[in-house]
Amino acid sequence: MLTPLVISRTALSFLIAGVWISFATLAGEKFGSRLGGLITNLPSNIVVSLLFIALTKGVSFAAETASSVPLGMAISITFVVMFAALLPFGILFAIGGALTVWFVLGYVGSNLPLGPMEALYVYIGVSIVGFLVLEFLLGIRSVPRQKIHYNLKNQLLRAVFAGGVVAGAVLIAQVSPPRITGIAASFPAVMLSTLTILHLSQGAEFARATAKILVLSSSNIIVYVYATAYLYPRVGLGLGTLLSFLAAVGWSALFLPISKKLK
Repeated sequence: MLTPLVISRTALSFLIAGVWISFATLAGEKFGSRLGGLITNLPSNIVVSLLFIALTKGVSFAAETASSVPLGMAISITFVVMFAALLPFGILFAIGGALTVWFVLGYVGSNLPLGPMEALYVYIGVSIVGFLVLEFLLGIRSVPRQKIHYNLKNQLLRAVFAGGVVAGAVLIAQVSPPRITGIAASFPAVMLSTLTILHLSQGAEFARATAKILVLSSSNIIVYVYATAYLYPRVGLGLGTLLSFLAAVGWSALFLPISKKLK
């Protein structure tokens, strides 16, 4: 039911997520495809989604939703791989093809009777295969940072798009079971907006190189959601969110030496 409380919190989630994701991805663009991809892929829309889902539907619902996020992330990784594979044929073709794959797999995934551990195994398998495809089959190489042309319009569009996805996940939670909410909450808003803008501002090769790092570092989202599922019922939403985010940042830091070794 869309009560005034639900509407106000949905609107606030739109604002917070839009601002956060806009500035986080802008900062990521400054450091090249390796480090930029790690920064961009830190938990952002999932942070606000789970927090406001917990506020509107309760901690238990949010924890159950978190357990279904790995399946959603597996689908998002497939989205990234398809985007990178199709980008040489044009940005619109890449967006359309990758989104089509995401929606089809999202529909299929929402009807699969997978438990939390089974979903985690699917994520691990898809992430490994996805990275190997980008690294060896497509032969995508890392790209150093390039001159950035800042555009306020692009930043606003990115903020509106990402904020809208988070707000939509909060609204979906009012009428959907946790499994579907978890997949919706892991919609690749940051990935889509970042890769599209990187293509427009720095070229297809930079965007494809960033896609490879996004797949590699996507596990920090899994660390975050499992941490929230454990911490929310025990320490509360505020401290649970902070500690979960710090855990994800620490996990991402482990990929710094790995990313430097990538070609």
